[in-house]
Amino acid sequence: MMIPVLVQSMIDPTRDIAQARLRVLLTTDLHMRLGSYNYFTGQEDPGAGLFYLAPRIEAARAAVDASLLLDGGDFLQGTPLADEIAAMGTLPHPMIAAFNHLRYDAVTLGNHEFEYGLDYLQKVIDDCHAPVVSTNVRTGPTDSFVAPWALIKRSVACSDRQTRDLTIGIIGFAPPQITEWSADILNGVLHIEDAISAALTHIPQVRRAGADIVIALCHGGPDTTTHRTRMENPASALAGLQGIDVVLMGHLHRTFPGPEFAHMPGTDCVRGTIHGTPAMMPSCHGKAFGQMDLSLTLDGGGNWAVADHTVQMIGAEKGLTVGASDMARALMPQLAAPHAATVKRLAEPICDTPIALTSYFAAIGRDETADLLARVQADVIRNHLRGTPFADLPVLSSTAPFAAGGHGGPTNYLNIQPGPVRLRDCTAMAPFDNPVCAVLQRGWQIRAWLERSAAYFNRLEPGQADQPLVSGHIASYHFDTIHGLEYVIDLQCDAQAAPLLSFEKGRIRDLTLNGQRLNDDTLVVVATNAYRARGGGYLVTADENDIVHTSRKGLRELLITALTLGQVTPRSPRRVWRFAPMPGASVLFGSSPRAKALAHHIPGLTALDITTDGFAQFRLAL
Repeated sequence: MMIPVLVQSMIDPTRDIAQARLRVLLTTDLHMRLGSYNYFTGQEDPGAGLFYLAPRIEAARAAVDASLLLDGGDFLQGTPLADEIAAMGTLPHPMIAAFNHLRYDAVTLGNHEFEYGLDYLQKVIDDCHAPVVSTNVRTGPTDSFVAPWALIKRSVACSDRQTRDLTIGIIGFAPPQITEWSADILNGVLHIEDAISAALTHIPQVRRAGADIVIALCHGGPDTTTHRTRMENPASALAGLQGIDVVLMGHLHRTFPGPEFAHMPGTDCVRGTIHGTPAMMPSCHGKAFGQMDLSLTLDGGGNWAVADHTVQMIGAEKGLTVGASDMARALMPQLAAPHAATVKRLAEPICDTPIALTSYFAAIGRDETADLLARVQADVIRNHLRGTPFADLPVLSSTAPFAAGGHGGPTNYLNIQPGPVRLRDCTAMAPFDNPVCAVLQRGWQIRAWLERSAAYFNRLEPGQADQPLVSGHIASYHFDTIHGLEYVIDLQCDAQAAPLLSFEKGRIRDLTLNGQRLNDDTLVVVATNAYRARGGGYLVTADENDIVHTSRKGLRELLITALTLGQVTPRSPRRVWRFAPMPGASVLFGSSPRAKALAHHIPGLTALDITTDGFAQFRLAL
């Protein structure tokens, strides 16, 4: 007679006894983009918005037996419509209503969720049917702002023809810098722990609670550096932790897997893994969602594992109309009033400009909008430093182009023609209304700042034609220009890593202030946004004590006030920086097709053909 307990003891616990499949769908960085209307340009922007993804999300879920739909954060803020909805106090919030309509399974918080304050955020997420998780956001030493993790159960059909329960643990991580970027709003009531520290605390809890696999929703991307405390982009470090089976990323507005991350150690930009862990990131603004199909195995000990996976990015069908979405038809009535109010408000004229203000050629140091923003920032800081020990220091101003193509596509450029400057133009120039900070910097810190920014460009070979100018590894909003200086960028040199101790082989040459060499010990004040001043993008080396002033108002509001009162007026700016001459060499870069008509105004620039992704190609002789 066979004894059951002896039979059980003969089972090899390491041998797979069944396989199953789970489909994971991800949206991230929606930034309140439901429809396709672009409030910055006043035109429709086809191919973006959750309304247009909804039918394909529903189809992707219907095609499999077991699936999860998740969001990686930054869904609440990012368009003028979001500001209008917050001002009107519309509840339930339309984005939450959309999440509920599509039956999201879990959502995590990004940095921009907090920009309307904690009270508003709490009211908004109270209406979310899906659990909202954030593992590292706390209101006290042991008190979480929202649930640190959640368990989701699915029934999965297995290869041995049995149906089994699968429990998925969901954890989520926000950038620790939120409390610094939004210090004026959060007022010390929030603490955000280092992601790895929080993960090491909570992964065992999730596992003990019954999670068979754990998915990390990281509102941050991979980073080339090894882990350091309070990383803004900790996805690589999370992927290396035991107990995390999948890492889903956001925050960078980029796509993974993809070639732009090929330079990062530990990444497989074809299969979509970081340190062997499945990972994906589906761009932003509802242009696409990520679909990851997991192949799971169950061993004789009852342990599930991810054996294989595939990743793809799925965008809206071309020609899809908003009426094709049941969700859009349900939510459009709720959006009608705030949409109309937003469009009317943004059409208000602020001032006139005698010249065109464009960002078409920001990649080669020509951006009229940057000059305008720089002067507003510098004026604000000079006024606040009067009567202080810093009043006599030179005031510089840093800017970076938000609308400079990239993942925003060939329409992602500023194009304000001579005539009225409207409120929507100011919003486009300053899409995030961050406070302005005065940061003390020494000459060596300025040089290091510019060296890191210059990593935006590829290294070039002398005498070689048609080399790609932009590396693609760094977003345009991390390419800073520091106004008030003049300098040369020498692209024959390698990009420098931080921190820099020697600048002998650096890219930044002939760095001058008021026509004089900027010495390493020269003390200056730089006007910059709060995000950059407190470490956003890892460009600035500054102690908290070096931030000697932070404005109460954001840059957008300050810009509108300055233009309305005539405190600054648009002008043709003086060049801040130039590329070092390189005889026989030329570079290629992309811009808007509309920029082709302006190419003849710039020496050495030639307009070429339109590429398959819709950008106009330009050649610049160095």
